[in-house]
Amino acid sequence: MKQTRTLSLTLASIVVVFLSANACKTPQKEVKTNQETITKEEAVESPEVIEFTKAKEGFLNENLFQVAISSVLSDSEARKSEANTIAEHKALNLLKTYSPPNLSEKGRKELREISKEGKLVDKNISLGGRYFFLYQIQKKDLKRLVTTQLE
Repeated sequence: MKQTRTLSLTLASIVVVFLSANACKTPQKEVKTNQETITKEEAVESPEVIEFTKAKEGFLNENLFQVAISSVLSDSEARKSEANTIAEHKALNLLKTYSPPNLSEKGRKELREISKEGKLVDKNISLGGRYFFLYQIQKKDLKRLVTTQLE
């Protein structure tokens, strides 16, 4: 009798553990399903967002240089400030790829100054809390200046 009771308790414990383990697995499946759903929803983008994500970066012509950036900040002024800061850094890094490899300190300083001369083009495009901007630097013979005239 004692042996039967022990066997019953053991089996009951195994069933409880098994059911608990399965109960823990169920939410993980739901999370995966939710993640898949989110991924699928993010894949659908508006034409305006595609315009910014596919926007040409670099020299658009001899006088115009452009980079694309985005921000998730909700405050308009903070968003523009963040976008401007990011754009200046991104523009500088991209301009460096066009400049001669062995720039002097004077040339690097001039390149930093050029990267800060741009302006944000805000077309008020937003999607899912992301705001998109273009940062453009316009200067006569900019491409020639960056590619050949910096020391």
